[in-house]
This record gives sequence, C-alpha cells and structure tokens, in this order.
Amino acid sequence: MLIASVRYPAQCSGCGSELECVGVQVLVGQSLEWDIGYHCSGCGDALYECGPGGSSVPDDLRRRLLAEHGEARLMLSDPLASSVAVMKVLRAELGGDVARTKRTLQQIRAGMFAGTMPEMTLLAHRLRAAGVEAEVECPHQPDEAPAGHPAAEREVRTARRP
Repeated sequence: MLIASVRYPAQCSGCGSELECVGVQVLVGQSLEWDIGYHCSGCGDALYECGPGGSSVPDDLRRRLLAEHGEARLMLSDPLASSVAVMKVLRAELGGDVARTKRTLQQIRAGMFAGTMPEMTLLAHRLRAAGVEAEVECPHQPDEAPAGHPAAEREVRTARRP
C-alpha cells in the first residue's frame, strides 16, 4: 500500500467556520483509491467522499497532492524498452488514441511524464507485469522552495519492484 495525503483548510458550508480537510490517494494492491473528508466542530457538518479503484481523483485533490509531495516521474530502466509493449500498457491504463499514446511514450523516454507517486507507481507495476522494467522517481526540487522549507529538504525517492 502506498499513501499520499494532504491536509488543507476550507470553509464550512453550514456555518462558515474554518475547518481542516484531509485528502488521500492510495495505491492498494493494483488499484488507485481516493477520499476526502472533514468534520466541522462548529456545527457538526461532515463530508466524506471517496472514489473506488478506477475512478479519477478530483482535480483539486490531485493539484494539492502534487503541490505537497512534488511530481513523481515514470522512468524506463531500459532506454531501448519495446515501444509496442509500453504503448499497449499506456493505452490500457490511460486510454486515448495512438497519437496521444506515442506522445506519452516520448514524454516518458524524456523523463517528463509525471503525476502523483501512487499514479506513477501503479503504471510502473503495470509496465513490469508486461515485461518492461520501470521505476518511479520523485526528484529533489531545491529551486522551488526556500532553504529551511520542508520541500527544500526533499530527497529523491524511488519506488522499485518489491
């Protein structure tokens, strides 16, 4: 199981109080799941929203996860990996036409295809299952955060085959 979570403030729609939301994206086995929840201590209003495997994470939650944790990049361990095998996995997982799939493959080969750590880890698992060695890296981003900020201390994290 791989979890990415984020806490963020929001305003209660019931009473206007500030409350804290928690959003989570989880890779459970071979399935991506997400949830968002909050409970207002002012009026008791509560929300719990979730998406089972296969449903897209809401854009707002995805943006917050990427801002909090940085972009994870999908990397092919073998630069000469079969384009056909990679494209077959990409089309099955991401959909789209052949032209879009080719562009995605080019982005992966250039080290520019990114998403959340759970998303990219799932794609890496799928590629490995198809015989293509892949890994996920979350690069250090020193230029995007001031010294002393937690993001400035980020190290390269790599998710490899267990």
